Parts: sequence; structure tokens; C-alpha cells
Amino acid sequence: MPRLSYAVDVAICLSFIQHARRHRGWYGSLLTLALLTGSGLAQQSPPNLGEASLEELANIQVYSASKHMQSASDAPASVTVITSDEIQKYGYRTLADILQSVRGFYITYDHDYSFVGVRGFGRLGDWNSRILVLIDGHRINGNILGQAFLGSEFPVDVDLIERVEIIRGPSSSLYGAQAFFAVINVITRKPPQLKGVELSFEPASFGTYAGRASYGGQYKGIDMLVSGTFYNSQGQTLFYPQFDSPTTNFGITRNTDYESYQHILATISFRGLTLQGLFSARDRGVPTGYFGTLFNDPRTRNVDDHQYFDLSYRHAIGEKWELAARTSYDQARLQAPLAFATGMPDGSTTVDTYSFRGNWWDSEVKLSRTLLDKHKITLGTEITDNLRQDQGNFTPIGDIFTMEPATSVIWAVYGQDDFAITSKLTLSAGLRYDHYSNFGGTTNPRLGLIYHLFHPTTLKLLYGTAFRAPEPFEVTPGFGPFYDDNLKLKPETIRSLEGVAEQRLGQHVTLSGSVFRNWISNLISLETVPSDGQSVYLNSEKANATGVEVELDGHWADVQGEASYSYTDVTLPVTHRVLANSPPHLAKLNLSVPVVQQRLFASLDAQYTSPVLTLLGNTIGGFSVFNLTLLGHALGKHLDLSTSIYNIFDKKYFDPGRPEDVQDAIQQDGRSFRVKITGRF
Repeated sequence: MPRLSYAVDVAICLSFIQHARRHRGWYGSLLTLALLTGSGLAQQSPPNLGEASLEELANIQVYSASKHMQSASDAPASVTVITSDEIQKYGYRTLADILQSVRGFYITYDHDYSFVGVRGFGRLGDWNSRILVLIDGHRINGNILGQAFLGSEFPVDVDLIERVEIIRGPSSSLYGAQAFFAVINVITRKPPQLKGVELSFEPASFGTYAGRASYGGQYKGIDMLVSGTFYNSQGQTLFYPQFDSPTTNFGITRNTDYESYQHILATISFRGLTLQGLFSARDRGVPTGYFGTLFNDPRTRNVDDHQYFDLSYRHAIGEKWELAARTSYDQARLQAPLAFATGMPDGSTTVDTYSFRGNWWDSEVKLSRTLLDKHKITLGTEITDNLRQDQGNFTPIGDIFTMEPATSVIWAVYGQDDFAITSKLTLSAGLRYDHYSNFGGTTNPRLGLIYHLFHPTTLKLLYGTAFRAPEPFEVTPGFGPFYDDNLKLKPETIRSLEGVAEQRLGQHVTLSGSVFRNWISNLISLETVPSDGQSVYLNSEKANATGVEVELDGHWADVQGEASYSYTDVTLPVTHRVLANSPPHLAKLNLSVPVVQQRLFASLDAQYTSPVLTLLGNTIGGFSVFNLTLLGHALGKHLDLSTSIYNIFDKKYFDPGRPEDVQDAIQQDGRSFRVKITGRF
């Protein structure tokens, strides 16, 4: 797994963590960590996946499927890998853009956060809590909402991504909660891949500009990387017909769609010891007037920040065992000022601020070895201490601040055996037990049978279960007068059966497909209480999903392309309702061709999404969006210049609104552009 490393004494690293816990000096500590990197010499870069052959891509090594390196064809899962080369050629701006291009995934955007749907499930009212998102193996889902940030709120610049490993299906047998529909592991670039100093600047539509400065290198066996990113956008002037009246500026909102953020990522390592620190802060205006806030008021916004330190160690014990251990400390905050009318005759207004404050410590120890040349054994244990899961709000009228504190502890043990029955047939079997201090225990297995029928043909039969414990916000939402508590909320569970086939067609084309069936019980849904109009999270009913996915992947020298189609039928066997935000058909197309050999590339990224239902039962029409990027390499690839046009045909299309929105459907961005220049020194 491409992790970065530095020789830092363990005691010093832990003192950083203790200092941050006492004084919350995250920013200063990260700057101190950055200063430690100094300057050094770049070493030879590892192979570029963007220049790999089709056979090399078929055998690309992934870590996330089994918590050890293996080829994607041997992994007990349906796997997609997006490389840094693809991110650059297709002009992806965020992790959400990357996932939007992946078969079976779709994105819903409410002009605040990006939410992912997987295989027909894009629940309006959740917070991406049914997928697990990792950065270099470090879990970044929050411990109050369970949220995973995907859009511009994602805490790492996409330019720092070496690859994204997307593991479909339930993976609680290795990862526990939130590994429900998928695990997404973002692997950051190694210092030699940066080759010294790298600077980037990008102007874009809507008064947007961003910049990045990064350094990566090696000095006396010490690998080091430090990078800082800034982003600022004035946003758009938007029109919402739901507010089209003289008292609300005829539905026009200005200066409320603003956004700014800052990221710092620093990683240092030496031999098997790695220390990584991250700082991310974001300030985002919310233009939609959600939760009944004043329309066209820039005071309504979200302020997010997430910081962590992660210390890991890898070491071979004798000739048989390999030890991997890590400990980390996270702090996440969300401050949500909401502007309301007081209802007083003088027309006065007020700002209520809702606050979510999470702190957690996580540690994991993993042992692995190969036994009798046939068994790849992995054993591990993990503990998460949620030191703080506090929700509160401050109301200026009466100067009242209410806080609902909470804590919890989760511990787990797991094991997996990859058993090579024959040279062509492998059985992967895993089991994990998790114990929650507030919910009790749960056990989840996973089985995978992988058969290499011929050299270019692989068949997989996969079965697994997963669970998702209710998030603190779902049980006792600390969000003022909008939600009711539900202390009887139960975890939701999933059972999944999937068949996967991968077939190489000649030297340049691979055809793959899968058929799957998911059974979900105790589905957690946000519902409205008829008696008081409040929202409450309930275990609503069962849901079943049946689907098929087909993908064609081709590489001819510098020409590369992928085309995929997904069909999913989601049924609710009790009420027979049609699930909202569940498109049955998804189609994706990516094509990159050289205009000037090795110098200039033209790349097309296109998606089709079929009609979906809104929360009110209305139908949003299907739509196709086409994005075009021109990428030029100059000065021996020391200078890159790209121009991207998004939604090139200026398609008018909508995503369904969420329960807190006045809008039943929210119009998405029209045509926009971005110019980007990157220099390497």
C-alpha cells in the first residue's frame, strides 16, 4: 500500500497528539510538522499507472479489499481503481466527480454538500453514512452524523491522489460499521512522484480561483511530503421559483453561494514508521433557504473543519509474520449558523448556531502471514474511543446554549483466510465481531470464491453481510425544533450475493460484468411525524435490490476508454413504494485520445442518469451531462496546462431536494469552465 514514511521518534509523535488534545493547536502543530520536512532530494518515481499496459492494469495491486496487497482480479470484491492519470486527463475536481464516473455510483448535490448513491440507494436525509471513506487507510467518516465528505468539502486536494480504490459491496467483515455499500480508499501520492516542488493555480467560473503548493522528496532515507491548498469562490446568482415573491427578492439570491477552504497535508516516514497530519477548514454559504431560514441571507452557512494525526508502523517479525499497527486522533467540527425571522412586529432577525463537536481516538493492530504456501492469514483487533460526540445549539434570544454530550466505545476483532485451493481456485473467508458500548455486539462474515477459469477469464462468487449502527444524530438529533428523538432506533443490516465475470478480449479490451442481489433490513429512513410535522429517523421497512452491471475497458497505446451500464431494481416488499432518488439506469462513458502524441490529450467524460422520484412523489426527468478536457504537457512534463468545460451543452437538469429543503427539485450547474496550470521544479 503506497504509504509515506519518516523517522520520527514515537514518543515525539504521541506528544504532538497529546498537545493537540489539550490545546487544540492543530494548525500550529501541522505547521510545525511541515517545517520538519525541510528540503531534500527526489528519488526515482514508481511506474506511472497512466502509462501501464492493459495486462498491467488488469493485475494492478489493491489493498482495501483484503487489507493486504493483491491483484484486483484476485480480490474478493468488485473493484474499480481510478488513477492519478485519469483524474488529470478528465479534469475531475473533487472525489464526487471521480465517483460520478464510476459504474453504479451517482451524486446528488444540494448547493451545500455532495451525497453519493450506490446501486440504487441514494437516501435523501442521510449523510453518506452508508459508505466508508479512507485516506491512506485512515477512516474519515465523522462520529456524530457518520458523514463522509465527497465534494469540495473533501479534505484532500485531488492533485495529491495517486489512486482511488473503490470496493463495492458490504465489507463489515474487515471494517465494521459504514462499510455498508462500499469502501472508498483514497491513496495519496508518494514523495518521489512529486519530484521536488509542484505549484498549481486554477481560475474557474463563478469567480473561483484555487492554488496549491507541494513538496515531496527524500533525504538520507527519509521520505517527506507537505502540501497546502487554498480555494475561494464567489458563487452564482441563483433563482428559486419557490421564493418568487416581492418579499423574498423574487426568488433571486446573491452572495449566498460563496465558499472557501484551506487544506494542509503533511506526511513523513522512515523505514516502517509513518506519521501523517491533516488540517482542513471550509466555510460554505447555503443559498437554498433550508430549514425555514431567511432567503437571500448570507449569514446562513456551514463551517466545517477536520484534523487528524495518524501514526502507523509496519515490521516483519521473523520470516513468517508481518505486523501493522496504527493509532490516530481525530477532531471534527461543524458550526451551522442559521438566520431566522423572529416573528416580532419590528421585523427583527436572529441567528441560531447549531454545533457538532466530535473527537475520537482509534487504534488497530494487524498480523498477517502465509501458511503452508496456501493460506494468507490476516488477524486484527481495533478499538475506537469516541471521546466526544456533542450536539448543541445557541439561541441569541434569551442567550441560551444547550448541549447534549455523548461518548461511546467500539472494539472489534477480525480474521480472514485467503485459501488457494488450487492454482486457479481461491476461497476467501472473513469474519469480524464488533461490540458497541451503547448497542451491543454484531458479527459479520464475508465469503468469496475466485476462479481463474482461463488466463484471461476470472469468475467470482461473493457473499457478505454488513451493519450500520444508528449515528448519534439519528438517535438524538441536536438540531433544534426540526427533529424528534428516537431512542429505540436499531441498526440496519444488509446481506449481499454477487457474481462477477471478467473477460479479456484480445490484448486491448476487457469486458466485465456483475449480477447482484441485496437484502436490507431495518432500513433507517428520515420520516415526517404527522402529529407535529417534525422529522424523525425510523426503522421503516425492508428493501431489496437486484441489479446488473456491464463495463467495457479498452487501451490502445495512448488511447483509453471505458463504457459502462448499470441497471438496478429496488423494491420495498411490504409497502411496494417506489424509492425516491433511485435511478434504475446509469450509463457512463470516458474516452481519452492523443491530439499530439504524448503532448496534447482530449478527454470526454459523460454520464446518463435515468428519471427518479422526489420526496413528494414527483418525477425528475433523466439527463445526460458531457464534460470535455484538453490537457497539454510541455517542457518534458514539467509544465501542464488543462482547460475543462463542464456540462458543455448547458443541459438544464435537477437533483431531488432533501427533507430540509423547500425545493422538491434543485437545479444543477449549467455550463462552466476551469483553466489549470501546474509547474514542477
